[in-house]
Amino acid sequence: MGTVKELAELLKFLHTVKVEGQANIPVRGLAYHTGHVQPGFIFFCLGGGKADGHDFIPQAVAAGAVAVFLEKEREVQGAVKVLVPDVRTAMAAVSQFFYDSPASKLRLVGITGTNGKTTTTYLIEAIMAAQNYKTGLLGTIKYQIGPENFPVLATTPEAPDLQKILRLMVERDVDYAIMEVSSHALELNRVAGCDFDYAVLTNVTDDHLDFHQTHARYLAAKGKFFSQMGGSFFKGSRPRFAILNRDDVHYSSFSRLVTTQALSYGIKNPADIRAEKIELKSTGVHYKLTSPWGKTGFSLKLNGYFNIYNALAATAVALREGVDLLAIKNALEKIEGVPGRFERIDLGQDFVVIVDYAHTPDGLDNILQTAREFCRGKIITIFGCGGERDRAKRPLMGQIAGKYSDYCILTSDNPRGEDPWQIIYEVEPGLQENKASGNGYTVQPDRYEAIRLGVELARPGDMVIIAGKGHESYQVFSDYTVPFSDREVAAEIIAQRLANKSQGGKN
Repeated sequence: MGTVKELAELLKFLHTVKVEGQANIPVRGLAYHTGHVQPGFIFFCLGGGKADGHDFIPQAVAAGAVAVFLEKEREVQGAVKVLVPDVRTAMAAVSQFFYDSPASKLRLVGITGTNGKTTTTYLIEAIMAAQNYKTGLLGTIKYQIGPENFPVLATTPEAPDLQKILRLMVERDVDYAIMEVSSHALELNRVAGCDFDYAVLTNVTDDHLDFHQTHARYLAAKGKFFSQMGGSFFKGSRPRFAILNRDDVHYSSFSRLVTTQALSYGIKNPADIRAEKIELKSTGVHYKLTSPWGKTGFSLKLNGYFNIYNALAATAVALREGVDLLAIKNALEKIEGVPGRFERIDLGQDFVVIVDYAHTPDGLDNILQTAREFCRGKIITIFGCGGERDRAKRPLMGQIAGKYSDYCILTSDNPRGEDPWQIIYEVEPGLQENKASGNGYTVQPDRYEAIRLGVELARPGDMVIIAGKGHESYQVFSDYTVPFSDREVAAEIIAQRLANKSQGGKN
């Protein structure tokens, strides 16, 4: 990429409290972690979390930083000191300018919401790629530019990483960049400086309250996405839009925040783009779509009402971009599924095994209600809750799992720095509420053994739901991470069971 800017040029656009040192020096890169600093880089001292960047200034300078941006008064020797009111805001501004405002040269689509972000990005990308546009994708599962994949840094990366990736998309002639926009990213100004063409809302229920602390602050973070689209209705010669879920309980609040034109989609309430005559089957969903662009029937291989909402959101973006309704239908109907999102693990067994990323009460409720729609036998749910995350949702997760399942296996998710047993104890009260109705459960903190037990208990026509980790290929403990994939483990155990059966062993 070879980007070089003069520090003095970057500082022209910033409000600084103090600058100490010669600013007429070249800047060759941006870093917020000392391990990524190279000669000629700016180092941004980010606070919060488990470490404070202000404590690592000497290491950054030793690694070659020519300037240090900080918001706390600290001594800086060997580099230009730039004291700013807020490092994150300054980092976002510098990143945008350093990489020549790449978002202004792309059709940029952002999706935010508690659930459905990943699937919606996949659907939009598939539609636009099918029209022979070159696409880029940024989200929880992968970063992708055309056919090439890149390591995932976070659902929404920090501003220097994000702007660098968007710049790379511009250099590779990407037409549409589609990205997930998390509430963390909005709160921490990671997407500040991104000129979005579309801001899409999937839904909002409580999540990440360990970080946002209150529901109001969580809503406010999401709301920034729509209120900060800018005062212009156009980006160049192209209109920009907010795409809102008309059935979401917070629809009115978000519609009032929108600073540009808006389109609505939904099922229950009148909306610009609406699904009617819905049929849910084990093979997918069928519905009739009505819109100002016409009407037609859709038959998707995706399951559940929640995926109809995701498809409607993707359809709204594509229609506004001028894609023909039948072309949208053809693209969506070819999609087999999204990794770790209600993904069927099928080795020919006579019971169904589903892996899903559901790790919120709303997400778990969605997949279990969907399972209830077409499961012929019993539902066995294997789930847990992540450590160092919102503790208030733990009993709710237990309550929902117990309500819709015939049997639950409570296990460990990503305990991180918490005692797995303590997490289990906080989930159990919700499960115990359903014991009187005959819905039983057991506790098995070893996730591998929990999945094994769930598969062994399944009988013909039953459904085993493995919730929480979805596409993830690891499990995080206090001071180490181990390889672990629900999809691979489930397939391995199913294969063992089928092999035993073929040899006349225990079914």
